[in-house]
Amino acid sequence: MSTGNDQLLLCDTSRPKVRGVRFVQPDMRGHLDGEPIDQCNLFRVLRADVLDAMVAGETVILNFGLIDLFPTAFYRLLLRVNEVTKGANVRLLLCCLPPLAKEAFDLMGGNGTFAGQIHPSEARAVYAATHPAT
Repeated sequence: MSTGNDQLLLCDTSRPKVRGVRFVQPDMRGHLDGEPIDQCNLFRVLRADVLDAMVAGETVILNFGLIDLFPTAFYRLLLRVNEVTKGANVRLLLCCLPPLAKEAFDLMGGNGTFAGQIHPSEARAVYAATHPAT
């Protein structure tokens, strides 16, 4: 396991070709300050610590278990991460959205945009990553 810059992320490889990423601060608003979103601190850390290291066919799992607040800037960050992973042929899965974060996520259209990518637990996301549907 390694901790990302500024103690924002906890990253590990739970299975071959599967990278788990946990946000370690419940309020990330202070790290979502860039316009465009590519310039915000959190995206730069995600890119440097996770996204640039991924190769086609791998999966990245974003775990939101510790997130208390889910502002629109966080959703824009997710949209950008989704674009980057799709462009690199990397699978993106999301898990552990707490009730308040899930409510905000759903209000912004996340349930539709990320359909089939959302899992209730990290264990289920890892299973989905390692056992593709047939």
